[in-house]
Amino acid sequence: MRKELIGLDHLMISTPDLPAIRACYLRLGFSVTPWRTNEPMGGGKTGGRGGNHLVLFRPTDDRMTNFLEFAYADPAHAVPYMRDLLGRRPALAMIVHAATDLPALDQAWQAAGFPACMYYELDTDYRDPEDGTVDRIHFRVLVPDAPRGPLAFNACEVMDRSHYLRPAWITHPNSAEYWAAATVVTDDPAAMRNHLAAIYGIDPAGQGPVSVTLGDQTLKAVDAAGFAAVWGDAARRADGSAAELAVEVRIASADTARAVLARNGVRFRDEGSRLVVPAAEAGGIVLVLAEAA
Repeated sequence: MRKELIGLDHLMISTPDLPAIRACYLRLGFSVTPWRTNEPMGGGKTGGRGGNHLVLFRPTDDRMTNFLEFAYADPAHAVPYMRDLLGRRPALAMIVHAATDLPALDQAWQAAGFPACMYYELDTDYRDPEDGTVDRIHFRVLVPDAPRGPLAFNACEVMDRSHYLRPAWITHPNSAEYWAAATVVTDDPAAMRNHLAAIYGIDPAGQGPVSVTLGDQTLKAVDAAGFAAVWGDAARRADGSAAELAVEVRIASADTARAVLARNGVRFRDEGSRLVVPAAEAGGIVLVLAEAA
């Protein structure tokens, strides 16, 4: 495992409708940050509506953050990279890693065959449009200059975590604590295995599950048939298409989450300590709320 990689920090999930996804996750019992613009996604000074909502959790490592980013690229205003990355049905658009020593990581990725990375630093104040609170956002990010392989990825180093640790944002009515696992659909498991091996600097074992675990988070990849076999009817989006992502969120209490879902009229599969919310109810992805084993 590459020593510069600390963990699987957050999941960037494509969404076609930001107001709808916020309403959806509030209904599921999460706290959701206000809409924020993002110029590469076609927001801010571009005049478009590109941006994101975050579902923030308690980090499982004090050097990183932990959240789901629901992101939308305004087609008329976004840069081509973001438009291509986010211009599809809900899916994992990018896995974002927590890392240290970004220059060394860039060299390691180039040695593994990836293109040189772009380096970007943001240090700014964010004014909450709903309550006026001002937070500092300060991070550095390393992004491969030309996307390559079956899954987009980057690495970030968060210099100031206070924005991501606001108590009102990391406390959830459904008792959610952190995201623990993500399972993505891949058309070519062998290619995905080799891709992950290059990202993480590990042996691309020729058989068995395609998965990587860093700390308390796991990323898995399966083919469409395997995904459907595990999730059944829960893997159908509201429009009838097949979901491509399942996210497991650790919760403190299944009873609490169950009560929230039932009160809000959410359909779910009750497996005792694990509640499966179908893609049709979770913004196009399968959502699993699970107590620790």
